[in-house]
Amino acid sequence: MSNQSIYKTSKAFGKIATLTKDIRIIQGGKGSSKTISILQLFIFLAMSTRKNLILSVVAESLPNLKSGALRDFEKLLKDMGIYSKFKVNLTDKSFKYGSNIIEFFSVDGEASRLGSRRTHLYVNEADNIKFETFLELQGRTSDFTILDYNPRRRFWVHSELLGQPQVDFLQLNYLDNEFIPEGELKSILWYKKKAEQTQSPYWINKWKVLGLGELGIAEGLIFDNWKEVKELPEGAKYLGAGLDFGFSNDPSAIVKIYKYENKIILVESLYKKALLNSAIARHIMNDDELRNGIIICDSSEPKTIAELRSYGIPVMGVKKGRGSILSGIAIMQEYELLLIGKNLIEEFSNYCYQKDKSGESLGVPIDDYNHGIDGSRYFFMERLSKSANNYCGLKWVS
Repeated sequence: MSNQSIYKTSKAFGKIATLTKDIRIIQGGKGSSKTISILQLFIFLAMSTRKNLILSVVAESLPNLKSGALRDFEKLLKDMGIYSKFKVNLTDKSFKYGSNIIEFFSVDGEASRLGSRRTHLYVNEADNIKFETFLELQGRTSDFTILDYNPRRRFWVHSELLGQPQVDFLQLNYLDNEFIPEGELKSILWYKKKAEQTQSPYWINKWKVLGLGELGIAEGLIFDNWKEVKELPEGAKYLGAGLDFGFSNDPSAIVKIYKYENKIILVESLYKKALLNSAIARHIMNDDELRNGIIICDSSEPKTIAELRSYGIPVMGVKKGRGSILSGIAIMQEYELLLIGKNLIEEFSNYCYQKDKSGESLGVPIDDYNHGIDGSRYFFMERLSKSANNYCGLKWVS
């Protein structure tokens, strides 16, 4: 933005300023001015007649903060000609105006500040922050919380917040920013041109996410052979289940698996942290299909398997070897999958390959968004591989 226009408010600011609910979600593409507009809103609040406001701007890491929201904020104050009106503490990354303060901190290196109380919260690039961290921050915020992100992929905002009565949602794109620099506008429209010329899924996704501000597909996604369904179709045959153990950091996940025509249906049955083995057993024993059908689980916990068997549960450990993760994924990729359950949908929407510093795929899956997937993978390896002794006999999807 030019010095002349940066202190003016864009169309995006006008839309953001009309939101009124406790949680305000801003989904936006490149050049939509969402970050600048939110920071302007915080500046105007700090300089208002209100007293004792604490406005926190939070990002995943200090490098992200310094190269993103904090740098934009300092430039904004200078271009607006009001930097000298704030008492600046660069060590604490805080800016005080009278009794009001705007503070910047990251969640990775400043965990002690997560539990601090505040009046307003801005979570920048919320898709980089875990849902549990957001809940901790939100629980100490008295007025309102605002989140923004580029819609590169589905994450917890979509599964946990959207549609709730206390949540506002706003989608922005470059057309909401009349002050967008010419160079940035050209780069955005270039995505559109590439999408139209090539019809490549890569460029179509780029244009959809960065140009239109619409929800896209995570780059490097491992599974593209699935779709969501709302309910189990009549005639689906139960095959068994997969179980992935968790406790404090990861959930225990049970996925029920069905055959329907030439498709496999995955149904989320359990997805919860801090469950004792007795609680997992109770969940299984209260479900006729789980209680009477085979459950394939992680073989690295023989003591847990033995305890579940002591309850009469038909559970067995998967046979694993070198390269079993990739080989199990390959089996799952052969089928057309239908998914039921919000956590499963989030996992399949985010489970992707690791990348090197240049953005090239390493061909190794990330160790995240994989709890229901791992449980499913155990079952596929034991029962849906063509080499399995007890192969279920489905036709393979070509």
